[in-house]
Amino acid sequence: MRHVIALSIKFVLLATVFFAMIPLFLRVSSAELLWFSLWMTLVAYALGDLYILPRFGNISATIADFGLAFVGVWFGIGIFYNTGSAAVVSAAFFSALLIALGEILFHAYMERSVLRQQNEGKERMMRQELQTETAEEIDIRSASNQEKDK
Repeated sequence: MRHVIALSIKFVLLATVFFAMIPLFLRVSSAELLWFSLWMTLVAYALGDLYILPRFGNISATIADFGLAFVGVWFGIGIFYNTGSAAVVSAAFFSALLIALGEILFHAYMERSVLRQQNEGKERMMRQELQTETAEEIDIRSASNQEKDK
């Protein structure tokens, strides 16, 4: 259920940005924007939120979501409309910028509500690699001298 709520929030974020930004630069129908928002939501949630966010953190996942949104709009919309103009690049850049700003807050929600409950006993992979082991040092000679004194 947590993933359904998170997917719904992400879909609303992406659809809002796409409906606000892309029609400023291109003539795209509402149905195409809805399908594009759904497709981008599923891909970005799987890659950015479930794979990159738990392993590398909020900043890396936000950068990845910016890149995915930029390339997705640039190729996804540009290929269907067969335009390589500056309008597609502008729509892609400004959409990706707004999505990245929204993703910062969404990733905080994901870490607090979805990923914490999912990985409650696990730590991040990077933290486990950098963990050190500590122990008391015992001098063998002093221990053997204490045994002889007894």
